[in-house]
Amino acid sequence: MNPLPVLLPVDMAGEPLCVVVREGQAGETSLHTHACGQLLYPERGATLLQTEHHLVRLGPSRAAWIPPDLPHAVLMERPYRYHSVYVDAAMYAEPAFSVTGISPLLRELIFDAGRWDTSHADAPSRHWKTQVILDEIRQAPRVAAGLPIPEDARIAQICRALEADPSDGRTLAEWAAQAGASEKTMQRIFVKLTGLSFQQWRNHARMTRAIELHSLGRRMLDIAVELGYSSEGAYSHAFRQFYGYSPSQLKRKKTEAP
Repeated sequence: MNPLPVLLPVDMAGEPLCVVVREGQAGETSLHTHACGQLLYPERGATLLQTEHHLVRLGPSRAAWIPPDLPHAVLMERPYRYHSVYVDAAMYAEPAFSVTGISPLLRELIFDAGRWDTSHADAPSRHWKTQVILDEIRQAPRVAAGLPIPEDARIAQICRALEADPSDGRTLAEWAAQAGASEKTMQRIFVKLTGLSFQQWRNHARMTRAIELHSLGRRMLDIAVELGYSSEGAYSHAFRQFYGYSPSQLKRKKTEAP
């Protein structure tokens, strides 16, 4: 993330919290920051959030807490609708970036806050709801914050390319040749900076995308092809090795969930 971030002002209208709803077909934002905190929650569509050290895929089941002044960019890959919950730093200023689960209560409160009018006629209930939203954000379960993106430009280029296109089948030797380094050197740097080997990082990127594609109801064969596997069987084997159960069992788990 080399470009200097732009500070984008947020009109809080004197309120400690406000929600802005955005939707469209696809789009992206340039690198930017806010003086306030932000909870980014995608109601529909896939949202890719990039910070200096992470690439995070968000969806309807999870959001990202972006602390004040943290440079970030957002990519929406298909028709989307997302909610930005902006929070005055004086009210809540958790300094660490995190990815959180979204409870049904928090989701409904976010939807409700997006419909607040500007007349302040509902000030008493709005004050109470603001406190509940902040409590829900504080208590929301933290989940894995996406795939690590190292500062080394050569490794970061590989990581971003694989996240954007998990089917990219180039070997580490091919990437190393492109970067003018040896495969052994690149593998050593990869492990040192990410804690994962090149193969593990690519597999993690593919399996993260797999869950998203299954949630969209895609056929297993189509998912296998999109993720770069030679066959449905090869994909199913890789999925089981990573998650401990098969893609078909994933579907049953969702069906049986209360």
